[in-house]
Amino acid sequence: MRFSLWSGKEEEDSSLDPGLEGSIQNLEVRLKDGAHRCEGRVEVKHQGEWGTVNDHNWRLEEAQVVCRQLGCGAATDALRGAHFGPGIGPIWFRYTYCHGLESVLTACTYPVPKDYHPEGLSHDQDAGAVCSRKQDPGILDLELRLIDGDRSCEGRVEVKHQGKWGTVNDLNWNMEEAHVVCRQLRCGAAVGAPKESKFGPGIGPVWFHYIYCKGQESVITECSYPPLKDHRTEGYSHNKDAGAICSAREVRLKDGAHHCEGRVEVKHQGEWGTVNDHNWSLEAAAVVCRELECGAAINASRGAHFGPGTGPIWFQYIYCNGTESSLMDLLYDPSLTLTHNYWEDPWLGLDGPLSAKLKDGAHSCEGRVEVKHQGEWGTVNDHNWNIEGAQVVCRQLGCGAAIDAPGGAYFGPGIGPIWFHSINCQGKESLLTVCRYPSLKDYRPEGLSHDQDAGAVCSGKSCLVWEGIPSRKSPRSHSQSSYETMDHSL
Repeated sequence: MRFSLWSGKEEEDSSLDPGLEGSIQNLEVRLKDGAHRCEGRVEVKHQGEWGTVNDHNWRLEEAQVVCRQLGCGAATDALRGAHFGPGIGPIWFRYTYCHGLESVLTACTYPVPKDYHPEGLSHDQDAGAVCSRKQDPGILDLELRLIDGDRSCEGRVEVKHQGKWGTVNDLNWNMEEAHVVCRQLRCGAAVGAPKESKFGPGIGPVWFHYIYCKGQESVITECSYPPLKDHRTEGYSHNKDAGAICSAREVRLKDGAHHCEGRVEVKHQGEWGTVNDHNWSLEAAAVVCRELECGAAINASRGAHFGPGTGPIWFQYIYCNGTESSLMDLLYDPSLTLTHNYWEDPWLGLDGPLSAKLKDGAHSCEGRVEVKHQGEWGTVNDHNWNIEGAQVVCRQLGCGAAIDAPGGAYFGPGIGPIWFHSINCQGKESLLTVCRYPSLKDYRPEGLSHDQDAGAVCSGKSCLVWEGIPSRKSPRSHSQSSYETMDHSL
């Protein structure tokens, strides 16, 4: 298992993206030996020959990209163990890693394609995918409603298909799916995703056997689900109908000279409250003005400019890019908001850059994650640490893409403060300080230890190729000097 620079010979036929381990444009993909063209064994054409993909790390995210590339709708299953029979010819991909949002398989991360047969892989581990097929316009415009709740923004989830209202089975039903329902209905954020017919059993078809959403989709037809049909014939009953409870926020501007200026207030759970000005910006103000049909935002006042409000402070912070049509569309973590009047453990984001480095790895693009705060270097606890957090660190340091996010002090325990108790990143942020995290302080007095220091392994600033399956072993660099010249200070 090692890193190597992409060879000059391969570059003649390939286009490389520095954020990837390997990238080959225009690679043909197909699904073979399924019941139709949108399901089957995943095969890719490389160097004029069709080959397969090993199922190591094969998940719904990778299948989603294959289905999207083939115009086959959403992925409904990611099958392993040569479910559609073993292929023949080369095994071009030892593994592939996708976020699920890529448009083509070559936009994902993967080792250099070659025949991995000689390395002990066999077609008994060929990956497969089942797609929902490309949906017709009627499904793309699927109507949705919440029924039998105390108000219009809570109740049993029902969808209208083929002119008839039906329900959604609660298999895999959770907050991510409820968030999409609430967003589609413009009912704010989801605050509950009840199962087992909490709002009473529906009648008519059970249109959805299950549905899988990431929580960021704008409508449920952007999620993954099997073809719509009445699943009652398969034994599903209305005793497991899914429901959703949305926050149904209202917004107003208070104590200004007119209704289009003032203190921003939000109504939640029947009570008006305010928005803390941390991270408050003209972009956020623009969304409020747009929602209230008050034209363009010309100022984003802070520090209780229109006087302090009363009652709850519903939002500790809020983040917008300015293009959203409503506060309901804003990027915040609903699991961390709308739960307390005042936060007991507030999540903060620093206004200025925080220096970061990777320590005690084989090179400067892997190692224990350390951050400099109050003039002192400290570590990040591995609670909630994942590939998304590592991705942000790698991006901040100009080290390419993250390929591993080891915890448990894999690169050895650090010394000094543990500045981060936890951190929550989406993976798209440019700096760690754009992520969500508790107030920075030394968390050792609260029982955290350096045995849980977080680490990151990045692909490197140069385009590097991971030759082998990712593991907890440190990769070896073939160009140490190329890392030494990098400036990772902020």
